[in-house]
Order: sequence, then structure tokens, then C-alpha cells
Amino acid sequence: MVSATLSLAVGCGSSGTISGGPEDGAAASGGQNGDSSTGGQGGGAASGGNGGAAASGGAAASGGAEAGLADVSFGYDADPEDAALSPDATCAASAIKAEPLPLDMYIILDKSGSMGTDCNVGSTGTSKWCYAINALNKFFTAPSSVGTGVALSFFSGSSCPNLTNAQVAMNTLPNHVAALNSAMNGAAPGGNTPTSAAANGIASYTAAHEQPGRKMIGVLITDGDPTSCSPTSVSQINTILANHFGTTNIPTFVIGMTGATFSNLETLANNAGAPSHTQYCGGGVSPCHFYNVANGDPQVFLAVLQAIQQTAIGCQYTIPDTDAGVIDPDKVIVEYTPGSGGPAQQLTRVNDASQCGAGGGWHYDNNANPKLIVLCPATCTAVSADQNAGIQIALGCLGS
Repeated sequence: MVSATLSLAVGCGSSGTISGGPEDGAAASGGQNGDSSTGGQGGGAASGGNGGAAASGGAAASGGAEAGLADVSFGYDADPEDAALSPDATCAASAIKAEPLPLDMYIILDKSGSMGTDCNVGSTGTSKWCYAINALNKFFTAPSSVGTGVALSFFSGSSCPNLTNAQVAMNTLPNHVAALNSAMNGAAPGGNTPTSAAANGIASYTAAHEQPGRKMIGVLITDGDPTSCSPTSVSQINTILANHFGTTNIPTFVIGMTGATFSNLETLANNAGAPSHTQYCGGGVSPCHFYNVANGDPQVFLAVLQAIQQTAIGCQYTIPDTDAGVIDPDKVIVEYTPGSGGPAQQLTRVNDASQCGAGGGWHYDNNANPKLIVLCPATCTAVSADQNAGIQIALGCLGS
């Protein structure tokens, strides 16, 4: 996954980039007329050369990579020979720290009769239900989940339950762990599997509760095939989720447990927003778009939830504000540098998520008013699998 904390620098009429390495910060020094930047170790102060404004005691630019995360650098004023940006098209000097998007998720858990014996959080029971609620509790209380928004509902029965409103409303962890645990303790397995109601609930709730500056996803957990609530066709239910992703860019992640048909899980999850992967697949389906936790062993279940958490936020970057200059969306360039040390590859911009294909690339969240740079699933998969990968984003500005 791409590093969650980025250090950015914006150059004004000068050529240079600042990048966060896995160990040292970058020290920027101004050369003649402020036209060069060099990387030092340990994060040094920035000083102005002849013709440039001196800045003494500058702060270190830190870009250390977290464990298992690829390093990311944001470069401004890229070389016009390979980036189509000229020195006069850059933004004003500023230091900007970009953070990953906070994550919100609407989780809908299957509580049909096949989930087994009821229990409470903390029980040592071995039913799929016990495993699932204990794994969710571990995720809700994990240090890495602090600040993550969670809403929770359950689905079962012979009719179509209305899941457009969450049983536990969206709040950020750990503020409502007690309410989440109370809801799981109060629910009990029984009834059929109205999967289409869960899909419609995810589509409605996530679209209605998406917040600016936060990433919204849906998580559907099931141990069986649809048995009630029309449509019961897996392909038709997939259409609900795929259309939702195509129109809102809100993905749904499908977690399957023992009892579900793997081919149906893949049909359900394909094109719903989860990237293709080879870990946590099953039934001979690999690569896959769903996540298999078998009988729900809490350690595996927790690992899958955390993998989904990382995947959801790992391939989106906020377009930073600058002190001066208006960013020109048509002059943004995104490059991927393989961790193997190969040459940088300029990624193709596509119009929107629906245009992402096997070749990958990137797109804006909103072409009319872009706030985010989003890697296509194929590119996200490649970058996430390359722990030493680098993503460089060059921003050009209008008429600065």
C-alpha cells in the first residue's frame, strides 16, 4: 500500500522536487537564483541562494515509509522534457503535508440461520457467528482503526429488510465501540439470506452519508447464497453494486465465509470496486475480487478487514492547496517508479472509474471540481504489491 503520510513541497519558478524516503527526510537548499534542490539526510533547513529569499531554520521534510507501505513523493515543477510542465507553470513556494483520506465503512453482516449458534462478544464459541462478531470487535478496538468511521447493520429473514438506515449509525472509532458491541450481542442468527437487500442498503446508505474529505466503502459479509428477497440472482445483485461503484466511486468489499459458493462470491464482487488479488481467494478462483475467511477464524478475519482498510485508502491522494497559483487539472502528471529500481512510468489519465481497464492509470474523483487523484484498480494492485514503489505527482498551475 502507498504510504499514508506524504511530505509535499511546491516550487515557484524553480526546478526541483522533494521526496520522502523510507529513512531520511529531504534537505532543500537553494542554488543560484533558487534553481536547484538537493536531497540531504536527516531533514535539513532550507536556505535561499543568490536571488532567492533566505529561509533559515527550515523544518525537516519527513516522508518515512510505514512498515509494509510504499514510499510516495510529490514533485512540483517537473522537467518539461518528460513532464510537460514548464517552470512558469508551477505553484507558489509552500510546504504542504498531505494525509491519507480517513475511511468510513458501512458493514452489513449476514445473520441468517446458517451462521450458527448465538453468542456474545468475548465468547469462546466456535460458530461462524461467534467468530465474526469477535473479529469485528478486534477490528473496532485495534489501534489502526482509531478515527475510522463505522456504521453497522445485519441482514436475514424471508422478506426484504430496509437497510438504508444503519442499526448503529456512523461514528468514528473508538467513540461507539460499546454501541457496536451491544448491537452484535443483541442480534441472533436465524432466517434466510436476503442478499439483495444488503446490496441495496449499502448503495443507499453509503451514497447518502459520504462526507467530503473522507473515503466511504461498503462491506458485505455473508456465509451463503441469496435465498430470499428479489432479485436472488447473483449477477443481478452484482449489477446493483457495480452500478453503485460506477456512478459514485464507492466500492463494496465482499467477505465470504464457509457455506458461500466461491464462484458466486466472485460474481458478486467483480466490478464492485475491490481490486483483483490472489490472497484470501478460494475454491480455485484466483485471482479474485472477494475475500475468503473460511469459517471466520478471528485472526484471519481481522487480517482481511485490515487488508480492506489499507486497500481502500492506499490509492487515493488529496490534491493539496497552495499558497498561490491555481492548479491546472490538465497539467497534473502521475508517475509510478517500481521498487526494483526500473525507470519511472507515466500513468495514463482516464476520464473516470468506468474507463479503468487492464492497463490501469488514474482519474479524478470529479472532473468538474477535482479534489482527489485516484489510481485505477489495476494500478492500485500493482503499487500495493510493490512495497518499495514510488508514486510521484507533478502539479502544474494556471498562469502563475
